[in-house]
Amino acid sequence: MRKIKEHQNVRYKDLNDLADISRDAAVVVDFIGEEEYLHSLETIGHSLRAKGFVSPFDDATFSLELDLLNLERLRANSSGVFKILPAKCHRGVDFLIGLGQTIPILSTQAQTRLLGRIKQGLKEGLWPLEHELRIAAVLSKFGWDVYFHDFEEGGGYDFLATQDRRTFEIEAKAVSLFTGWPIKPENLDKLLVEVLQHFVWEDEKMIPLVGLRLSSNLSPERTHLRQLVAAFGEVARTRREISLSDAQVRYMGAIPNLTLDKLQRAAYVHSQMARKIVLIKGTDPKLVLELDSDKSIQLERKIIKTISSTAREQFSRLNPGVIWTHINFVSDEIFTHLSTTKDGRACLFDRIAIAALLSEKRNHLSQLVFSGAPFLHKTPTIARSSYSNAVYDSPGCRFGESVVFPGGRKRASG
Repeated sequence: MRKIKEHQNVRYKDLNDLADISRDAAVVVDFIGEEEYLHSLETIGHSLRAKGFVSPFDDATFSLELDLLNLERLRANSSGVFKILPAKCHRGVDFLIGLGQTIPILSTQAQTRLLGRIKQGLKEGLWPLEHELRIAAVLSKFGWDVYFHDFEEGGGYDFLATQDRRTFEIEAKAVSLFTGWPIKPENLDKLLVEVLQHFVWEDEKMIPLVGLRLSSNLSPERTHLRQLVAAFGEVARTRREISLSDAQVRYMGAIPNLTLDKLQRAAYVHSQMARKIVLIKGTDPKLVLELDSDKSIQLERKIIKTISSTAREQFSRLNPGVIWTHINFVSDEIFTHLSTTKDGRACLFDRIAIAALLSEKRNHLSQLVFSGAPFLHKTPTIARSSYSNAVYDSPGCRFGESVVFPGGRKRASG
């Protein structure tokens, strides 16, 4: 194995005060370019406000970027030195710390790759990069020297972790909770664009509530989406259900016209109670749309497929490997459900670990880690962004029982 240069290993600070965070933020802003950085963040905010509709995925998808925007405005107003940090922006603070302490230790070539990732993330979402930086910070916390293999080498696994002559290859995977859902957020946006342009409703005093139940996936095809929008208008007007080849559209009632803020709050409450997707067209004529599908969610199958292909394609097999999968957009309640065995039945993470770690094809894997549900961990002396996690040790790793992350669950058999 090629010898790693000393300066390419990173060890993060255990504690960071306001001065440290201010310096890290300055490193990030200088690295990207102050004007480009602020413009990219403001563009995200403007785009969300200008859409004319509200999806439950909008704020979640770019919540990190909105944190960074608020922090950059705060930094600018305080002459580059933070005097206080909003608790609600803990993810943004954590991201700036990780990125600010990573940039200086990378080679010029690796910095170029990282800059490309950041610029792409400012358009599509930075949360996969956020996940990688968090892994690097956790490795450092446990005393591992971290080498950014993917950035330095241009491919393969993400990190090489070394400690006391032990070496592990670690790959970060970030997936959306909606991976495997029949109703994709990107297709919902396309549907809402058609709603914005073509939905017709003439009663300005009332807002119709319409339900859409699909037999399978939501198609992104424009002709199909316009057919659905036409059905929404007819159902709202006639109050009669319409059956299409792959969907049922029904009238659910009408409510007095509300401001967008009140409508958002009401839609959120309804979504939580009904456990369904609820979308809002926030400009007149307004519409509240509830969506569901008869097709089951394939999250488990999708994650197993991701782990399988990652284990096969991205490791050298010369060292034990670890795959850390972060599931974005999950609440603490959902993560607890995914990670908790109940009445003797294996939870979703149990089943994935059994499928992945008991295969001889993957006996080079040492551990699987799952995470999600970020939260602010606060004590009288420190405050840091954290997250829920579940760790699984392989019962049959050919490199032995040595592991990177302590406290792993043992899954010896299915």
